[in-house]
Amino acid sequence: METILLIIHVIICIVLVVSILLQSSKGGGLSGGAFGGMGGGGGAMFGGGGANAFLARVTTYIGIVFALTCIGLWYTGRGSEEGLPQTAAEKAMRGVPVQSQAGPQPLQLPIQVAPTDRGATGGN
Repeated sequence: METILLIIHVIICIVLVVSILLQSSKGGGLSGGAFGGMGGGGGAMFGGGGANAFLARVTTYIGIVFALTCIGLWYTGRGSEEGLPQTAAEKAMRGVPVQSQAGPQPLQLPIQVAPTDRGATGGN
């Protein structure tokens, strides 16, 4: 379910970016060249000014779907153990074994001292 939702979310992101870039701005935007005219906008495809209203509606609806897919991805990812790091108390409440925060400990080798003959010879 999460994979399907993620694929839909990526497609929605691409469509949202394209719909925003196609809208006309003060300089004419990309919609003039994209819909077959220079400067005049989408007159050939949508009638006078129809492209701006259409793209504004598409951007609004795609933005709503984008927000819904964000919420859906959040909801499906809530129970995942692969998410953000949790505190030791949260892990203990879920029954997850808590590992030491110090990381792996170095191997402690016993120190062996070689016997000396100082005690037998008098110290010098």
